[in-house]
Amino acid sequence: MTRKIVPSVLALIGLLIGLGAAGHSFLGRRTLDVALARVTLDTHTEKLIYLVWYFCGGCMLVFGLLVIAAAWRAWRGEKSGLFASGLIGIFYLLNGVLSLAYMKEAFWSTFVILGGAALLLSVTLATDNLASSPASQRQ
Repeated sequence: MTRKIVPSVLALIGLLIGLGAAGHSFLGRRTLDVALARVTLDTHTEKLIYLVWYFCGGCMLVFGLLVIAAAWRAWRGEKSGLFASGLIGIFYLLNGVLSLAYMKEAFWSTFVILGGAALLLSVTLATDNLASSPASQRQ
């Protein structure tokens, strides 16, 4: 059962992380525009803020794709990729906990939940005996 359900849930977590890129880059951009309109910044600094903003969105998309790829491999009985999805889980969890403590905004619990789930599922799959997996049956 672990071989089918857990990788599917991990893929769902990866999808949510990846979709976060769209929310960040496009929906969150409106909030950034409003905030930057209230202050005077030199052109270079304003461009740099937007550059970093979209870089972060791109990272979220790449992280989501890496988690989905790890889940796909795990669903097929392979453990390669789970280290990367575990690291992404640690990063999201740590970032969420620190941001939640610093900003005191419930929004950051999203990172805690996604990161914690990615980490827990990755560790579960990495330590699971996948000997009865389809990949090992083909050998």
